[in-house]
Amino acid sequence: MNEKLHTLIEKLLEWQTDPDWWPGSSVFEIASSAILTQNTNWNNVEKAMHNLLDSGIDSWEKLLYDEDLEKHIRPAGFYQNKSRALRALAGLFLSTPEPTRTQLLNLRGVGPETADSILLYALNKPEMVIDAYTRRILEKCNIITKKCSYDELKTMILGELPAHYDVNTLKRLHAAFVEIGKRYCKKTTKCNCCPLEAIKERGTS
Repeated sequence: MNEKLHTLIEKLLEWQTDPDWWPGSSVFEIASSAILTQNTNWNNVEKAMHNLLDSGIDSWEKLLYDEDLEKHIRPAGFYQNKSRALRALAGLFLSTPEPTRTQLLNLRGVGPETADSILLYALNKPEMVIDAYTRRILEKCNIITKKCSYDELKTMILGELPAHYDVNTLKRLHAAFVEIGKRYCKKTTKCNCCPLEAIKERGTS
């Protein structure tokens, strides 16, 4: 057992109690926003999603055949690549309403983080999402000191989760990593008021 990581996870779960953190009221909205959020901030994703929904694009079929998709999602940036990824995702969901992780990863423009986000938040499947905030916090807390792969970090975290964890546990944990990362682990860190500061001070485990 990695006692320090185990304690960190406990603290994060205590801090984040709400599993319904990812915005969206449908599989379509949540999965689409998982593509749009790549390499941009959530404010831009919201603008793009509002454009889609205001234009009546609220289903995979409508998205797949919309001729102005690139214009609608332009606020999210990289709109050409993201429009291709969204159309590919739409085609997959239309043929397979609950795609597997392998099927998602086979889509161009969908990497492990995006695939796991779709599975966890849109389809309620037990996957752990690893993002830049996760890595940054683990590094700041001296839990990892080298460049670990996505799968290595995922396995490491899953191995320290409470017994009988469920989908909501995974949602809360990822949300906690993101929110603490956004609030306290910016370029100018706010370690002195971070709820994880006591763990950071303990050194490597």
